[in-house]
Amino acid sequence: MHRTVDSWERFRSEWDGVINFLMKGETVPFHYRMPPIERIVEELRHHPDSRITPGTKGNKLDLTDISESFRKMPIEEAVDSAFALAHFKLPAFYGSGKLLDGFEEQVLQPWQRALREAGFTWERCYPILFISGPGRTTNYHLDYSHVLAWQVHGTKTFVGLKDPDRWAPLAVRLHCKGTERPADIGPEDELAYVMTPGTVLWNTFLTPHWVEASDRAACSVNISHGGLRYKGRLCLHEQEVVDWQLANPDKQRILF
Repeated sequence: MHRTVDSWERFRSEWDGVINFLMKGETVPFHYRMPPIERIVEELRHHPDSRITPGTKGNKLDLTDISESFRKMPIEEAVDSAFALAHFKLPAFYGSGKLLDGFEEQVLQPWQRALREAGFTWERCYPILFISGPGRTTNYHLDYSHVLAWQVHGTKTFVGLKDPDRWAPLAVRLHCKGTERPADIGPEDELAYVMTPGTVLWNTFLTPHWVEASDRAACSVNISHGGLRYKGRLCLHEQEVVDWQLANPDKQRILF
């Protein structure tokens, strides 16, 4: 079931499904040399908007804050420690001489331009940095977004499911905060992609997955999309959520 999309024609036929796929060729219209992972960790760990958690393997996300102790470590020790670091407001690092100097011009703008030329519009489209220490994992969860995941340092294994709707029907997708991994998911149900530096993957809207680092620290850039439409049409999963909201205006979704 592994898939690789290398043209916009193929992307348009696959983007709104439930199976994750790799991307290459014209669907990856950006190039950028990221700073060393030690510099990224050093700058992000001291920024007030960074989220720093243990990254301990389990059945659901552990968002325990370990930022205080992590910031006190020597950087050489920190990158080899047990941590998961995320930053959702990367424009703070744009600009001449800053950590992500040129990133907006060389990555985000070319991606958005190519997406627009392929017939897509969106309500939000922004990058996130995720860094994992050796052996750490982003546990079982669902994202309320389409995500382009670009591996830039180290190796991660992105694990989705061959039949996502079996494990996360609409009722689960509407209330996915704190979702735990079903106990009976086995290796035969998994659809895993090993992501070495340069690998790009499309993670589809509200489908279960988790991400595991190898024996070294790893970093990825994820571009998150909401309200993504092709010729005005949402993907099936997002349209289902919108329809539910319209039919149940007095009820509230519980989304992570």
